Amino acid sequence: MAAASYNFKRAMRALLNLLKRISEMLSERVSTNDFSLSNAF
Repeated sequence: MAAASYNFKRAMRALLNLLKRISEMLSERVSTNDFSLSNAF
């Protein structure tokens, strides 16, 4: 059980880092190209 919870925590941390990186990329794209968020997707 300990290994499962450890892997789960690692997966959640990786997912959060990925989300943060995606949001940073989106905000950079919005600021550089003056896009609205709807156009960024």
